[in-house]
Amino acid sequence: MSKREISREELFALVWEKPTREVAKELGVSDVAVGKLCARLQVPKPPRGYWARVRSGQTPRRPPLAAFREEVDRKRREAARIKAAGSLSKLQRQFYQAALSDLQRRGIDLDAAEVMGDRLPDLTPDIAAQILLLIQSRGHDWVKEGKVDARWSHSVQSSAAKLVKKLLPLARPQLLVFESDGRKGWSIAAGPTVLVRLTVSLQERIASLVRIVREQKLRHVVMPLMAADHAWSAHHVYTPESRLFLESTLCVSESEIWVECIRRAWREEDPPERIVTGRLKLQAIMPIDYMPVREITLSPTVSRAAVAPYRERLRGLLEADRVHEMMSEAAYALEREVPDGRLALADRIWFGNERPFRSTREAWKRLEDELERWETELEAERSALAQSILGIEVGDIVTAEIRGRVLRLSVTGISLYADDKHATFVVNGTRFRKDGTLGKLQDTLSLHFEGET
Repeated sequence: MSKREISREELFALVWEKPTREVAKELGVSDVAVGKLCARLQVPKPPRGYWARVRSGQTPRRPPLAAFREEVDRKRREAARIKAAGSLSKLQRQFYQAALSDLQRRGIDLDAAEVMGDRLPDLTPDIAAQILLLIQSRGHDWVKEGKVDARWSHSVQSSAAKLVKKLLPLARPQLLVFESDGRKGWSIAAGPTVLVRLTVSLQERIASLVRIVREQKLRHVVMPLMAADHAWSAHHVYTPESRLFLESTLCVSESEIWVECIRRAWREEDPPERIVTGRLKLQAIMPIDYMPVREITLSPTVSRAAVAPYRERLRGLLEADRVHEMMSEAAYALEREVPDGRLALADRIWFGNERPFRSTREAWKRLEDELERWETELEAERSALAQSILGIEVGDIVTAEIRGRVLRLSVTGISLYADDKHATFVVNGTRFRKDGTLGKLQDTLSLHFEGET
């Protein structure tokens, strides 16, 4: 391994795991070269006498890498902001504000993310990545919902794509960028490029999968990519109608990761096309050999302590569920029980030329779309609340003992169903086989909370 191939995080782990002389021997360079590399990458080295204290049985405190990278990250963000800075158009500011609104509804702190004037602020890589992925996946919906005052067209799509390009330099430290191999089709502009947000939890999931690959001597394992984790090409913003990629998975081997996609054609008779992106080296992304493994053991019963911090949020969800159910029943009754002809006759007898009964029915029909959107948002809140209470996310590996047998799942979905007296948490996932490999069968864990919600 040459010094140009080692990441800052891996170098930090190495110099605090063993003396500089051993690190230099492992890297095939001199002690002096290791020192220069640490200085260039802003990696703190152990103080004089550190290894003597370790040999004497002491456990000296190791400084957090984050404390030394704040200044470096700030300078990099500022340089990226200056590079990306061009004035935002009125349309681009609307896309940006729509993304901030979505993040604020999730409870994310965005104090430093507001646009001052017409230029992008100094965003952290994590916030920039989240905004970028939201524009990719939700931009068309914002236009349909009126949050962006425009009609979806090539020029509007191009404006959103240019905003994504401006955000990309700021978000790049938090993104994995997978370029596709193979030919470029007419409907694919410089892509597809798949952008994946590299969070701490995703790194832990990857570390868990690498462990499985190594223990079971597999070629690779796969993990579904969720909408919240990734988006398509930075050079082209897809609309839901034109998005041809319906399924994508993250593939993890012992030393590399890549993405595989299934592209469905416009015509049903055309066979689906498999697309594979280029591969990234794990060592270039994170110190894979030093990563903690995220595997969570769940109890069949959820404790009061886990639920207590979220009690008000749970009550709000229950109230919203009740109101949604009442509105849905009323709309269904009005639509189904009285024929249109009878409503028209009632209008003529009671109101003459006015038509309040039929107008009311038409209004209820318009509410159907709103009720569907409301149901979607309620389901998203159920999932987010269940994840917060259980402390797990989609993609995590969880284990639980059910009726005397241990069940191990790679989580694909989480939700909860509650009333005033109890709650049931449902964890869906792909089941691991007895030999430790990830199978194809789906299974479900049900966890229960008894007590006033």
